[in-house]
Amino acid sequence: MAELLIGACAATGFALLIRFARLRGLTVQWWQWLLTFLGFLYAVFVLEVVVAFMKEGTPKGAAVMGTLLGFFTVVWAVLLGRTAFSTKGSPEGGTVQPDQRGGHV
Repeated sequence: MAELLIGACAATGFALLIRFARLRGLTVQWWQWLLTFLGFLYAVFVLEVVVAFMKEGTPKGAAVMGTLLGFFTVVWAVLLGRTAFSTKGSPEGGTVQPDQRGGHV
């Protein structure tokens, strides 16, 4: 059951990321999408490793492996977000204008 939940969350996250890029009008190159997809696959792998350790009855092992492998997942996501999905290269000059309610457009 956990595997289905992990897969559903990953697929939903990827779909939301595509929607976010389209709404913001970001031009994302094919290799950036490939790195994003590989990042999602790696995150699924890390979560599956944690679930496997938990099923084996070793919660400390799950915590250690989740921390070690999860660190690289977070670094990958931050770097990808700062490069591929950044608004700095946009025609508006890299600024995101706030709307009237205080949020971002």
